[in-house]
Amino acid sequence: MKHILILFAVYIFGTEVLTSQVPAGELRIEDALILAEAQSLDAVDARNRFLAAYWQYRNYRADLLPNVAVNGNMPSLNRSINAYLNNDGTYSFVKNSLLSEDLTLSLDQNIPFTDGVLSFQSAIARLDQTGDSHSTQYMSVPYSFSLYQPLFSPRKMMWAMRIEPEKLREAKQMYQSSIETVYMKTVTFYFDVLLAQVNVDIARINLENAVKLHDIARGKKEIGVISDNDLLQLELGKINAEATVISAGQAVRNKMQTLRNYLHLSDSEILIPVIPETYFQSDISHEQVRELAGRNNPLNHTIRRQLMEAREAIDAAKASRGFRADLNVSIGRTGSSLDLPDSYRNLQSREVVSLGIRIPILDWGKGKGKIKLAESQSNVIKNQAEQSLMDFDQNIVTSVEQYNDQYRLLHLARSADSISRLRYETAFQTFLAGTVNILDINAAQAERDNARRKYINEMYLAWLTYYNIRQITLFDFQTGKNIKHEEVINLKKK
Repeated sequence: MKHILILFAVYIFGTEVLTSQVPAGELRIEDALILAEAQSLDAVDARNRFLAAYWQYRNYRADLLPNVAVNGNMPSLNRSINAYLNNDGTYSFVKNSLLSEDLTLSLDQNIPFTDGVLSFQSAIARLDQTGDSHSTQYMSVPYSFSLYQPLFSPRKMMWAMRIEPEKLREAKQMYQSSIETVYMKTVTFYFDVLLAQVNVDIARINLENAVKLHDIARGKKEIGVISDNDLLQLELGKINAEATVISAGQAVRNKMQTLRNYLHLSDSEILIPVIPETYFQSDISHEQVRELAGRNNPLNHTIRRQLMEAREAIDAAKASRGFRADLNVSIGRTGSSLDLPDSYRNLQSREVVSLGIRIPILDWGKGKGKIKLAESQSNVIKNQAEQSLMDFDQNIVTSVEQYNDQYRLLHLARSADSISRLRYETAFQTFLAGTVNILDINAAQAERDNARRKYINEMYLAWLTYYNIRQITLFDFQTGKNIKHEEVINLKKK
């Protein structure tokens, strides 16, 4: 079947993508899909959501790497009057005039499996006593190793090592799925325009034929071959045809505006949408779609991530209920002197050890309630996940059946369109010969118009069901490869 050009004038901005990929004056559905992926707001939103997930993952990865920092006060001035405890137990106010500087270089490393922090530090401090008794002192810490380790506490980093990679995999496949959703919406808007323009063409043809039939009927009325009722009916049909042309023109402008907005275009060029000649068709089995969906669909990653987050919540609730302790250990060398170089000589050992504990005695069942709440929420998530998988499997069955049936339905609609047009031509010529009444030709016209609309609608459903299968499986059946939109691939290489 040859491409049928649907002629109508609308204006859209000429963009770089359009001029490089869309032939002048012609908009094929493949071109519309390219435009939608490149610049529709839905596609931009999908990219931004993936970028947010990607940088969240990058931040998580950064937490696993050593962190180097320099901290200090350069300088700190304190001029005040403070209370001072005398040897006899009395207090007196003394004047304080102090200028201090300190600088610390630290290297911190998180310990993922224990949520502890291992640190290496090197520090130096200077103390200037100003005023009447001026003096300067230095203190150095050439090296110090520290360990902060919470005991019997939630293992946030350990859970992050499990959850964050799953989130990134989910985000990647969600991005692919979102672009397929963009394709499906584009297909819908594109065929809305095509069907609206088909209605315009039908309305114009019907108006031309109505005018012809009315003129012929007037001649027949003069010779008494046709009744007044039939003539009036043809005149009414001509008036209705004129009104239909106007209404159809309004509808096509509205539908084109919707498509234009979705493609993020403006009205500067004339486009000619083209009815696709065919679409990709191949027998697809339920088992094939289930296998591909199980491997590619983001739902599986979403469920795994939700279940892990639920288990993390239970683990955190149990850890926060019982005995807790925090261990701080620091060992190193330190020295002090009135001279900076001397502060690094005659170093002394520096050991700091502390163990903080928390033992809940009475919390009125709050800790137990947190555990029960987390367990209940986990059960809800498990039930929802099970229901989602059941619904998803049912959607696979329905979608595969619709896709496999659509080729036959499209073939039947194409045959009906051809036959109905031939029937109308036959009825029209027969009317001119005077052997067909008005009701017969009206019925033939209605059948022709409905068959044409049915054919466009079945072509739309053929494209829609194909992209629906693509979205479910994230698999391109034409190339035999998994769908990987370039935005994710390029970002992964950065």
